Amino acid sequence: MMEETLAEIQQILHAKNHDYTAGSPDPFANFRLAELEGVDPVKGVMVRVSDKMQRLRAFIRSGKLLVKGESFEDAIHDIIGYMILIKGMLIQKSNDKDRDSSTSLG
Repeated sequence: MMEETLAEIQQILHAKNHDYTAGSPDPFANFRLAELEGVDPVKGVMVRVSDKMQRLRAFIRSGKLLVKGESFEDAIHDIIGYMILIKGMLIQKSNDKDRDSSTSLG
């Protein structure tokens, strides 16, 4: 199940990256739009995760979801995908800070 789930999430992330970034070389371009509203992109993704967590809470509480075509598995896949994106964004942010501090010293 783990390998199958991870393969599905990888496929979903690639497809959504294509759809949401409109061919941008920046895989986080869509999430950076949060900056236009003064919101850190990582915090913006965390809000999306919170929405998915709320759907899971509702499913666990009632045993059903009313939106057709969106299963509890979809919500779980989205959460895992968002966590991967957050990891990538935080790594990039850390690398940018390291690069900025090394160039300002040199």
